[in-house]
Amino acid sequence: MNVLVGHGLFDLVTPYFGSKMALDQLPPFASAVDRVKLVAYSGGHMFYSRDASRQAFRAEVEAMMK
Repeated sequence: MNVLVGHGLFDLVTPYFGSKMALDQLPPFASAVDRVKLVAYSGGHMFYSRDASRQAFRAEVEAMMK
């Protein structure tokens, strides 16, 4: 299973750094390193409302699904 955590860099509801800290606490399994990805996009809580962020997020998801 692959996991993509997408955040708006300026999100005040679910801060980026909180997710980073939680993911950094995961056990360092060799197989999980490449399967869990944290990406911050330009924008706030609804980063996908910005065209550039939405397109980047979509490209990331499409690449993950291949």
